[in-house]
Amino acid sequence: MRPRSTRHPVVWCRLAALLATTLAGLSAVGCASAPRAGKQAGWTILCSEIKGPSRMQIAQQLVDTLKVTPGIRADQVYLRDGPDDVARIYYGGYERPLDKATNRRATPPELRRDIDYIKRLGTEDGRHLFLGAMLVRTPQPDVGNPAWDLRRATGTYTLQVAAFEPTDTFSEYKQAAADFCALLRKQGFEAYYYHDRSSSIVTVGLFGPDGVVIGSDGRSYYSQAVRDLQKNKALQYNLVNGRIFKVRADDGSFVAMPSRLVHLPEKSEPTPW
Repeated sequence: MRPRSTRHPVVWCRLAALLATTLAGLSAVGCASAPRAGKQAGWTILCSEIKGPSRMQIAQQLVDTLKVTPGIRADQVYLRDGPDDVARIYYGGYERPLDKATNRRATPPELRRDIDYIKRLGTEDGRHLFLGAMLVRTPQPDVGNPAWDLRRATGTYTLQVAAFEPTDTFSEYKQAAADFCALLRKQGFEAYYYHDRSSSIVTVGLFGPDGVVIGSDGRSYYSQAVRDLQKNKALQYNLVNGRIFKVRADDGSFVAMPSRLVHLPEKSEPTPW
């Protein structure tokens, strides 16, 4: 079982309430089905990234070396092989509370000490092993029905209808995206999810290059098939953590962010069109 964020039930209740007004028959889904709360550190140290066919073997050797290094807690060293074919070595777990007065995150003395120490580690000939160590959000394991993973889909474009990102009180962005995808699937939509290290998105539909058409004025527009999907109340917005997100328009007013076409991923995160 993965750790649960203390605020995930709150976020999920908001999402369920929003869906209840946009997806027919969804009113039965609510807070009673929300995951139980838990606690996990929101930040960790990314010590190293290794690419190539022998990445896991090389990374494991570094992990074994790091675990027996004086001053390093062996149980805080862990290795992940990402879907982008990059092996990553992590160390520790830390909280970085936000200072409301300065709007900046605190850097606990333990964190500062650990990352400085890891950067100095090296070989006898003076080669640093983890000079590029940096602070990152704690990685979350990929979840969701594998058949709905956008990386398995074929096409050029897909319609992004939601994005989930970690916050100080919400870490399970991958689980939320997978759950939202499943809910849309239950309603008959061809929904997909896509996870990366810092966020997850949910999309609907697959389109070829004709998903974007050139108008008589020479400008690019979404095709009729895309615009027909956007007419559905459940798909007209690009939700952020289950809530309608507003952006500033050219006239200074704030408008709800609409759903948008994105390219299907090719070993990288989707890029907006």
